[in-house]
Amino acid sequence: MTSLYDALQRARQGGYDIALPGERAARGPEPPRTPARAPGPVAIELTPLLAAVRPLLDGARGAIVQFVATAAGEGTSTIAREFALLAATTGHRRTLLIDGARGNRQTARYFDSDTARGLLDGNWIGFDEADLQRSVSGTSLSVMCLFGERSNNPADAVTLKALYDQLRGQFELIVVDCPAIERGEYPMLLPEEADGIFLVIRAETTRPAVIAHAKGLVEQAGGRFLGAVLNQRKNYIPGFLYRLL
Repeated sequence: MTSLYDALQRARQGGYDIALPGERAARGPEPPRTPARAPGPVAIELTPLLAAVRPLLDGARGAIVQFVATAAGEGTSTIAREFALLAATTGHRRTLLIDGARGNRQTARYFDSDTARGLLDGNWIGFDEADLQRSVSGTSLSVMCLFGERSNNPADAVTLKALYDQLRGQFELIVVDCPAIERGEYPMLLPEEADGIFLVIRAETTRPAVIAHAKGLVEQAGGRFLGAVLNQRKNYIPGFLYRLL
């Protein structure tokens, strides 16, 4: 026992943070927190989107922004999560990212969020939805699923509207990663309740007629477009010349 005590004392004298039995180790100043998930290179291109959303954040309640594409594979989930990270880090906004998919919940899984339960599973009123949140370390971002993996319930409009209203009081910005319009599920996410919608378009693959049709469907549902995101765009001009244009 004496040798163990002496060893711990020598370790302490050497500057190591070691506690004796029955003691708590003294903690020094914590290093600055770095985001566990930092915005990627694409986030730089999304800065104008954050500027477009900023006027919506001046109100007393949080703003809801939806990202949707005409078809699957256009990169909606990537754009939504990078934008949410951008808002929660450089924008310093209390941001909630909602994975609105029923199938492949890649946004939730990217952040290691629980996909077993969702906000619309069962009677959400009365339980602490913090149990469903995945807080991203070093940021102001939280991530949740709208539907759990075993959920078969439709998105009831009354319940979803009440949920949106509750979340507006807890977050400054709510970003919804929506399923593609071609799947027919998007209108159930109430585009008319969103403060703004961004249409994600994969460059050089989506035909203009398809884009116009999708835009018309969203506007008929009462959605308000803030703009379009041209994803995977190729620059045919060398970068140093493109920056001079």
